[in-house]
Amino acid sequence: MINNEIKVEKKESQDYTPLPDNIYQVELLDITDEQRPTYDTRNNPDETKKYETVLNFQFTLLDGKDGEEELRGRSLWANFVPTYLYEGKKGKNKLYQITEALLERKLTQEDEATMDGTSLNKMVGRQCRVGTKNKTSGDKIYTNIDVYYPADVKGSPLTAEEKESATVKVDGDKDKKSLEAKNEPSKGTSEEINPEDIPFN
Repeated sequence: MINNEIKVEKKESQDYTPLPDNIYQVELLDITDEQRPTYDTRNNPDETKKYETVLNFQFTLLDGKDGEEELRGRSLWANFVPTYLYEGKKGKNKLYQITEALLERKLTQEDEATMDGTSLNKMVGRQCRVGTKNKTSGDKIYTNIDVYYPADVKGSPLTAEEKESATVKVDGDKDKKSLEAKNEPSKGTSEEINPEDIPFN
């Protein structure tokens, strides 16, 4: 039996418009972590799945326009970022790129050796620039962060009200979690958002 106090609500689907391809000044609003099945075990039965911790970065725009619409306050996510630094034939992995852009310099050996949750959390509130690229899949368009640059000039930081507005709320904010999407809700609304309404990569 379910709880008699449960209320059934009707919710309308929401449209999530992609951002124009461009380079935007952003502020790192938040970093969250979650456990995800590893790539090679994600299709296994639950009892044989192996899990790893991945990071989700939420960046909020400080500038930009789409026609007459101001884009400040909208958000982009870099999701499923591995919790390790790696440099291979294709260059530095996403965690390297994000942290170097936010710190505005190359990581030192000391940075690499001591990077942990505390040092990452200290980057919240820092600014960088991101280049976006839209990708079409079926009838959906995804706005992905394609490249990270240091901030040449500091933009006007987010106000407390803008941070609150851009923070995603789930279930009345009792269970805040990052969106599993690389594109973002229009206007960074503080209304409840159903992750099922957001296109996934």
